[in-house]
Order: sequence, then structure tokens, then C-alpha cells
Amino acid sequence: MRTLVCFPMKSLVKTYLPTECESLVAESAEEYFRLAKLYRPEAAVLFSEMFDEPVWEWLPRVQEVLPEGVPVIIVPLYKDESLIATVMEKIDPAGLYILPATLNQEEIREKIALILGVTQQNEELPAAKGDGIVYTLMSYGSSGITTFCINYPILLAKRNPDKRIVVLDMNAQKPDLTRFFKLQLHHLALFRPDLLEMRTALARKWERGCKQISHLPNLYYASATCNWKSGEISNLLTALRQQFDYIYIDWGYCFPETEALHRLIYESDRNLFFVRADPFGIENAKAWIHAWAERGVKYQVMLSHLDKGQTYRIGEGISVYGVVPRISNARLIQSHRSHSVLVEEIFPPKPYVTSLQAMVDAVHADEGAVVCR
Repeated sequence: MRTLVCFPMKSLVKTYLPTECESLVAESAEEYFRLAKLYRPEAAVLFSEMFDEPVWEWLPRVQEVLPEGVPVIIVPLYKDESLIATVMEKIDPAGLYILPATLNQEEIREKIALILGVTQQNEELPAAKGDGIVYTLMSYGSSGITTFCINYPILLAKRNPDKRIVVLDMNAQKPDLTRFFKLQLHHLALFRPDLLEMRTALARKWERGCKQISHLPNLYYASATCNWKSGEISNLLTALRQQFDYIYIDWGYCFPETEALHRLIYESDRNLFFVRADPFGIENAKAWIHAWAERGVKYQVMLSHLDKGQTYRIGEGISVYGVVPRISNARLIQSHRSHSVLVEEIFPPKPYVTSLQAMVDAVHADEGAVVCR
């Protein structure tokens, strides 16, 4: 791929580019604009330190001199990153990608390869059927969504080795899933320009931007914590349905109610409301579910932190998807600090694993909602 690179040292350019890229180097901003018109490259990689003009002046111009549809990748300095992101929100960002300023040389090369689609997949998996199911998980907080997303998909992936499963952390307020699996370099927001059009969204191989679990090649995790626009949510879900069989989204707090949250709720196949098994949690969940029922949206309850022998009353007209028993705080803290997955420990908490396994069996058998006592 013929790639025009704007970088101050021609001898170092190859260390930033994938081997599939044939580099043409501009050592100044003026030379970039000249070479872009002269050679019409297939891609461009620009280091923000090369431009002396304000961002809002040079950023729109770098695309204007290129053929339509040519991807432009910006490698920013720390001081430029936030301003470039702000300017991108104001202009047409189609085909314009910005890398995080925290990346090292090798990581920059990997991200460029991902964006340009020149990476190779390590292992061929059965293709998804194209009708993947989207589960949106949300709550009023501290109800076990992150722990569920760490453990449940592991069992689901083992039970269904022929199914592609992806778990997204969209909890912008508390991205615990991103921290647990170290997903900072597996952030789908990098590919937001692909979500402007359905055609480009479907063309992107989304699993390549995710973190693949080494011993479960059909299970992927990714961070997606940003201020999504409702249209981006729609195109992302459509693309993920085409490429994965099960999509689990950890949205986290159901407040504040944003346009993106509303779009996600309406377009998900199943909305699961995680509720702590206490009177306040149950009453708040009932109010939320009844309010959305008036808008035509069905919710199911995932009741968590249930003590042995504890009884509960959810109310008529509310479906219970599953019941998860309480895990001691000491056990949870130990698991999170050591990055240990409970269901894969030698001595896992048996009631917890049993409840998750019952849900896995129900999904595998297409039985719908399941209540585990």
C-alpha cells in the first residue's frame, strides 16, 4: 500500500509502518501537500508535530489534497491530542483517524496496520450467521455487571465453541472491565470514522480491534467508552450483528439518559437490568422497567447479591432472567486484584458458577429467560 508519511526523519519512518506499506516521506508540511497532489497515495500518516498552523486550519486541508476515500491517520503529540479530537467533532471525520498519544513505536505500527486492514488473523473461526443477539446490561450501580461480564462469557464461549462472542465495556463513568482485561489498546472508538456509513461499518473486521482471549479463540473483549452518537450506535450494532453471534454491552449506570443510551435500549435484542436483592434496588428497578414498558421496551431483571434462603418479590409483569448469589467481598477483592477469573479458579464459588452455568445452558438451548434459585 502506497503510504505518504509526514515525519521529520526519513530514516525512521519504516519503524512506524507495517511492512505491507510502501512509504513516501515528506519531511515538512509543505512537502506533504506537494507530494499528496503529485503521487496520489493510498493512505497518509501524519505526525501532528509537523504542522505549525493551528489544528483547525491544517486538519481539514490534509484531506482536501488527497483522492476521495483515502484514509488519513493522525499521530498526535500529547499537547495536540484533545484539540485535534475537538476539531474532528466539528468537521467531516470520514476517513480521518486519530491515534492515542500514549502509544509507543510498536503500538503505532500495530494500530496503523489495523486501520488500513493489512493485519492477518491468527486463527480462522466459523463465520457468524449475521443475526447476532445484542444484550445490553445496565443498573443503578454496584450490582455485579462487571463481575458477570468477566465470568459469564467464559462459560458461554466454552459451551459454544462455534459461536463468536464479543463483550464491550461502554461504562464511561466506571470502566472496570477495561481495567481488568487491560483493554486500553483495544478501543473501538479508534474506528469511529468507519461508523459514519453503513458500508464502511460492515467492511471493518471488528474482531481485529478487540482483544482475543488466548485459550478461547471465539471470545473477544474491547473497550468502547466514549461519547457515542446515536447514529454510531446503530451502525456499530448492525456491524457487530453481522460478525458476532452474541454481543454483550456493559453500559453500566442507566443515568444520565443520553441519546446514545436511548438508541441502544431500543435496538438491543435484550435489555437486562441488574438489581441488588434489596428493597431499594428492587423498587427502583420496577419503576425504571415500568416507565420503559410504557414506551414499548421490555426489560428483564438480573437479580444479584442474593443470600442463601433469601426470598424476593419482583412484581407482576416483570421477567426475571437470572438470579446470582452473593459472593463475599473478600473473594471479589482478591479476584479483581489478582485478575483471576472466578469460574476458572481451582476452587470457584460453586453457587455462583452453578447460576451462571444454568443461564449458559438456557442460551445454548434457546430456552429464553431462566430463573436460578
